[in-house]
Amino acid sequence: MTTRFGQKLNLSKIFLSLVLFIPLWIYSEPATAIKGIEAFNTRWVVPFLSNGSWGRGPHSNAESCVDCHNAGTNPYMFDSSNGKINPIVLKIRNLNGKSGHPRYGNELSLFGITGKLPREGAFTLHWKKKKIGQQFIRFPSPQITELRFGELGRSTTTSIRMGRDLTSIGLLESVDENQLKLIIAEQKTLGLNGRINYVIDPINKKTEVGRFGYKASSPSLLDQISKAFRDELGVTSIFYSDNPCAAKQEICTGLNNVGGLEVSEDNINAIAEFLRATETLPRDHKNETGHMGKSHFEMAGCNVCHRTDLNATSTNSEDTHTVTLYTDLLLHDMGSGLNDGLKEFQAQPEDWRTAPLIGIGEHLRSGGSLLHDGRAKTIEEAILWHEGEAISARDNYLLLKPEHKTLLQSFIKNL
Repeated sequence: MTTRFGQKLNLSKIFLSLVLFIPLWIYSEPATAIKGIEAFNTRWVVPFLSNGSWGRGPHSNAESCVDCHNAGTNPYMFDSSNGKINPIVLKIRNLNGKSGHPRYGNELSLFGITGKLPREGAFTLHWKKKKIGQQFIRFPSPQITELRFGELGRSTTTSIRMGRDLTSIGLLESVDENQLKLIIAEQKTLGLNGRINYVIDPINKKTEVGRFGYKASSPSLLDQISKAFRDELGVTSIFYSDNPCAAKQEICTGLNNVGGLEVSEDNINAIAEFLRATETLPRDHKNETGHMGKSHFEMAGCNVCHRTDLNATSTNSEDTHTVTLYTDLLLHDMGSGLNDGLKEFQAQPEDWRTAPLIGIGEHLRSGGSLLHDGRAKTIEEAILWHEGEAISARDNYLLLKPEHKTLLQSFIKNL
C-alpha cells in the first residue's frame, strides 16, 4: 500500500499509518515530517474566517496542497457539479520564458474573495483529436472565457498544467549534476540532445540545476513548495513575500494585510522534509513477467531517458535502500504534438523534462491520467505522444507484438 495525500490526517492516524500501513520512511527528524503532513493537508481560508489558516488569496486556485496533489489526479474525471476543485491550472508565461504576466502573475486564478474581489477569470477545455498511427487520441486546448482585469496581451502565452502525486519527488534533490552530464554525453552518441535546464534559484540567487516541474524550472523543493503557496494558494512566505493580485494596488494592499508573512519558513521546511521522506515501493520485478516487461522496456529504448540506472539513496535511522527514479532529469524535444507554446527559462515550447516513473503505478491504479495536461488516459496513449527525440522509442513500441506491449505496460504499472 502506498502513500496517499488525499486524506486529512490527525496525529493518531498519522502514527498508525506510519507504523502499520504506509511504506513511508522518515529521516532523522520524524516530528518534522509529521508536521509537514499536517501542513500539507492544512486548509487555507481568506482572513478572517474561522475554519482554516488565515492567508489564502486574494486570488487563488486551491484551498490546500492536497487539492491538486493526489494519486489518481485526472481532469477527465472532474465533475464541476460536486464542488471539487479542478486539479489543473492555466499557466501564464511571458514569451521570453522568464516571467509571468505583470497583472495576472503565473496563473489565471479562478477564485477571488466573495463580495470584495472578483476572480481573475475563467477558462474551459476544448478537446481536440489527433491521429497517430491507426489511433485517434484526444488533447485539451484551453479557451479563456473571462478576464476581469484586462487582456493578457500579445507578449504572453498560456498552457495547461495538471497537479501530480508527489510521492518520491524529494529524491530528485539527491541526483548529482555530474551524473546528469555523463548521461548527456552518452545520449549525444545516440543522436539525442538531453539538456539541463539551468535556472536562477530565487532563494540563493545562484545558477542551479532545474529539477522540479514539468519543464524542470524549479531548482529545489523549498522553491517549488513556496512558489506553489504563492501561485496556487495566494499565501506569502519569506521566499515569496509578494502576493499576486490583478486588481488595483490599493485594493490588493488592503486585502493582503494579515499582519506579516502567511506561511512560516518552518512549515515550508517541514513539507520539504515530508516529501523527502515519502516514497512508494515498486512491486517485485524479479518474477518472469516483470523481467520480460523490463526487457521490452529497454529494447524499445525507453530506458535511454527513463533511466533504469539513475538511482537515489534513501537513508533513515533503520536502513538504507536504493530507489530507481526512471528519469534523466533532462530536457528533451518531444515534438510538435506536445508543443505547448510556452518557454520556461532554457526550456523551449516543445521541451519537457523526462517524467520520473517512480510511483506511477499507484497513480494509474487510482485512476490517474498522464502527461502535463492529463491528456493521456493510458500508458499507451502517453507513449503515442512521444515524438521528437523520443520518436524511435515510440516506433519501436508500436512494432512490438500485442502480448509484448502488455508486458511493457505491466512493468510500468508496477513502478
